[in-house]
Amino acid sequence: MAHDKRLVKHEEQITELKATIPDWIKNLKRPETPMLIPKFGPLQGIRVVSSGIVIAQPFAGTKMAMFGAEMIHVERPGGDIHRRTGPHLVRGKRNHGCDWANEAVNRLSFGLNFKDPKGMELMMALWKISDVWMESSAPGTLERSGITPELALAVNPKLVILRVSTYGQFGSDDMLGRPGYDALGQAFGGMIAVTGDPAGPPQRAKVYTADYLTALHGWAAVMMGLWEAQKTGKGQVIDCSQYEAVHATMGFQMPWATGEGKVSGHAGNKAPTFQPYDTFQCKDGYVWIGALGPIIYERVPKFLKLDPEEYSYDNCSKDAAAVSSPKGLELDRKLREYCASRTRMEVELALNAAQIGCCRIMNANDMLNEEHFRLRESHVPVVDRQSGVPIRVGGVIPKMSLTPGQVFRGAPAIGEDTTDIMTKILGFSEKDVSMYYANGILHRTEPFTEPVADPLPGWK
Repeated sequence: MAHDKRLVKHEEQITELKATIPDWIKNLKRPETPMLIPKFGPLQGIRVVSSGIVIAQPFAGTKMAMFGAEMIHVERPGGDIHRRTGPHLVRGKRNHGCDWANEAVNRLSFGLNFKDPKGMELMMALWKISDVWMESSAPGTLERSGITPELALAVNPKLVILRVSTYGQFGSDDMLGRPGYDALGQAFGGMIAVTGDPAGPPQRAKVYTADYLTALHGWAAVMMGLWEAQKTGKGQVIDCSQYEAVHATMGFQMPWATGEGKVSGHAGNKAPTFQPYDTFQCKDGYVWIGALGPIIYERVPKFLKLDPEEYSYDNCSKDAAAVSSPKGLELDRKLREYCASRTRMEVELALNAAQIGCCRIMNANDMLNEEHFRLRESHVPVVDRQSGVPIRVGGVIPKMSLTPGQVFRGAPAIGEDTTDIMTKILGFSEKDVSMYYANGILHRTEPFTEPVADPLPGWK
């Protein structure tokens, strides 16, 4: 079975490239997996090397690391640029981005300049002893430096390679050479077109939605690739584009356009074709109320003590005309009046008691103090090892009964694990490692393993 030529363009080179691999890499024996992290979770025994930046690709690796995979994140001198994305943790000894602090938990950081020939050899060595390589360069970028899927598969034929980009590895030549990031994936994939209040311009979805969707698609694809490699002994290349990850979530848009010739615009929160499905203002903030379909809708006029025949589903909610009809508008007004005279919690409790979906619009402080988050460990305490600031980060999802995941440490300092990876995983002597540091091929920052700032009031 041959590789898709759009993803592995020169499969015939794999055999030829094997002859160019240094003997020490050919003879490198894979050490125990995991070597540097606790043993836990269903992915224990899988090693991932990640060389991409920012969110989409690295976060796919973090998701695997939360379930026991040993993820080695290769950071260029200066570290991943995502570390510098604001807002920042500024109370510690070193300024550090909050996004990174949340999304880089459980990672091992390997400080490597792989543009140096000796650094490239170390990258090849990581391929040899890993199961997965993830990267997120623009198409053609790595290839111009001689870093190709063919070379990686020559080093390790079972390697599963995840390539993340905004527009994909093949398609229109005009698209492939463009810069890419989250908002562009949202724009091209159709999400921005349907997001935002109709009275204003289209808006991007918050926060970095395209990146996170891409990470989840990438993680799932890697697991399929690993399953295939286990069965056949053959690795492969996975092309995961941001815009397609977004496009896959666009629901009725394409069927409506191709089946009815209609294109949806940005409609805000309120559903144009049924109700209630919107934010509603209370005395102390907002709630979301949603009633999908006639069975649930029928509970709404009953809850408001309205005549169920007069305010029926057909009259008020079955389509756009019903929603905008005098009775439909009156029902909406009465529900808003009900909410406006009560607190969020009063509305939430009353509507849910009536089996009508309702939830407070939660901010970070709400979540911090909400018992349900605490009981489910939806966020967990860690120390950000670059700044030394104690914080809470997203917990493990999903929950598993036999092989649960865990967050065992906060985001690493830049290159914190470099020496351990070189000596314990790749088998170098301390003397050799010192030479690599001296030549600027490796770099490392000492981590803060204990907090250097006190926790803010409100959490322990």
